[in-house]
Amino acid sequence: MTKILMIMTSLLLLTACSTSSSDDNGGQEVQQPSMLSVYVSSPLQQTLTRADVGEIDAIGDESKVVSMQIWIYENKSGRKVGHLKTTETVTLNMSSGAVYQIPVDDAFAKNKPNVDVYVVANVTNANCGVEEDALSEASSWDKVQEKAKIDEAHFGLTTPPTTEVPTDGLPMSGILEDQPIAGDAPVLRVGTTSQIAYVPLTRAVSKIRFVFANTAGTSDALSITDITLSDGMIPKEEYLFPNSQQPNYNSEPASLLSTDIDPVKCTANPATYVYNGETQTAQQYEELIATGISSEELSPVGPYYLRESNKRLEGTITYKVGNGIAQTATFRMSETGDFKRNHSWIVYAYYEGLSGMQVVTVDVLDWVPTTGSHIVHNW
Repeated sequence: MTKILMIMTSLLLLTACSTSSSDDNGGQEVQQPSMLSVYVSSPLQQTLTRADVGEIDAIGDESKVVSMQIWIYENKSGRKVGHLKTTETVTLNMSSGAVYQIPVDDAFAKNKPNVDVYVVANVTNANCGVEEDALSEASSWDKVQEKAKIDEAHFGLTTPPTTEVPTDGLPMSGILEDQPIAGDAPVLRVGTTSQIAYVPLTRAVSKIRFVFANTAGTSDALSITDITLSDGMIPKEEYLFPNSQQPNYNSEPASLLSTDIDPVKCTANPATYVYNGETQTAQQYEELIATGISSEELSPVGPYYLRESNKRLEGTITYKVGNGIAQTATFRMSETGDFKRNHSWIVYAYYEGLSGMQVVTVDVLDWVPTTGSHIVHNW
């Protein structure tokens, strides 16, 4: 009897403890804070949005989101509504997108003004030159526009240029402006009642790859001794969000090649690896090039990850045939603006003997988030 009584007494004490918070609030139920849900679209999503060759799959960690910050501002006043800094990106990396919840105050939950949403991913000091406190919860709308950028020392024409995805990932950004708020406190979301608004994460850099081939049966070996990008091609810094800053560009030609390619691989028919838009998609061409590299018929260089540019990129390839003198061939993009952020550019050059070096460039729109529908789990 004594043991049973002691157990019952303990249960009563536990019950009293569990209800003390309600008693402290006069029996009133504690109001939960209002949460604003923001849907962020994964950079894995793609679509073709202009008349380029097409879209291609990302390779390796090119789509990986390591860290992310989200800012919400009232569209008219610029008042900060909320902020989130997170490394919880597993869902985002494994699906079409993820939902993130940000607490908001009662005044916002009641009035529900339209908002601007700013998102950066993988933007750190190590891979963008952004100081730790430059982008934080305290950052105003103006500061986010000013400080969210890639500086001159990252993803530029430094020696050596970036040829691998950094540990912190490729920098990305996304923006939505003048978006309505749906729902009622404490459950709100960016978008309308019928349509979720999502922030499409887009890589802030683009990439160049070079592929070379020599014709089998020619008497002389082919070597590539330099790849040079002309002056005035790549801006010295890149802002992740639109603003009025005018970029300055590299003032001198820049060499991309750190080691000679000697000798270049040989293939029986180099023209096999020229892009054919009538029979190939961009992805099929990527796979063809990958097959040529794995079968040791092509010599690859890159990719080089560089800040975006609105210029028509061009440069020169310096090569030697046997023990001959150095010769050059020019490469050039098809159109101005083809190296905007999130683009991929392939330069394929092959030697045909008497015909000399043939250079073919392929510009594709890569990695762009889709504007179609998304499946949102746990909404």
